[in-house]
Amino acid sequence: MSWLSGIIGGGLGAMIAGPFGAIIGAAIGASMGNTQTLPGRSGHGVGGFNQAQQRQAIFFTAAFSMVGKLAKADGRVCPDEIAAIEKISKEALGLDPQTRAYAINVFTQAKDSPQSFADYARQFGQLFAHDQQLCSFMMSFLFEVAMADGNLHPQEEIMLQEAKNAFRIQESMYQSLYGRYVGRQQTSAISLAKHYEILGVSEDATTAEIKQAYRQKATEFHPDKIEGKGLPPEFIKFANDRLAEINESYDTIMKAKK
Repeated sequence: MSWLSGIIGGGLGAMIAGPFGAIIGAAIGASMGNTQTLPGRSGHGVGGFNQAQQRQAIFFTAAFSMVGKLAKADGRVCPDEIAAIEKISKEALGLDPQTRAYAINVFTQAKDSPQSFADYARQFGQLFAHDQQLCSFMMSFLFEVAMADGNLHPQEEIMLQEAKNAFRIQESMYQSLYGRYVGRQQTSAISLAKHYEILGVSEDATTAEIKQAYRQKATEFHPDKIEGKGLPPEFIKFANDRLAEINESYDTIMKAKK
């Protein structure tokens, strides 16, 4: 049983406290034409809704809850931002119609909810801060969304900083992601310096330091590794794309050093 089937059949919204539980209940209610949260409070959920599926469902819900707030960072959700979210859903994640419908419901409910971006980021941090690989992955996804329209709005940057603090992301990691995503828009061609930023090392790093950074990044985005930690399968395509980018940067840097 997939995590989405588990949400519908297991009533995860009733089992999770805080903003995510409310959003899950509202999103499922919207898809069924009402606002009732489905019953079910057992630790394993109805129909065998297991812990791994719960983590996947929460991760997915958290992602699109925060995306909803990011899209409304400047006070409104413009057509370009809607198009960007649609593009990410189809291209970066490759969502099937049912999962995409759930994502849009979460996005819609979250963007107009009384909770702030910080509220969602804080709950995600409470649930996942002990696993910095998943937090780093979520941070990468938020940067990808924030830069989908080619610009970083000042309020979006504030939200990303809130996420960094809530997820307990190190400043060096945040700056590496900032250079990778925000700096990438400054040129159509990725310079050698950008490849160093993607790996998170300085241009005067030794070969040993580069190899160590590459191994760490490759592990961070290896689909098998992060899926085992609770990443929804729908995010595997995103992870594969990031891993391909990391591999390209490593190969380019090592060739340049020869």
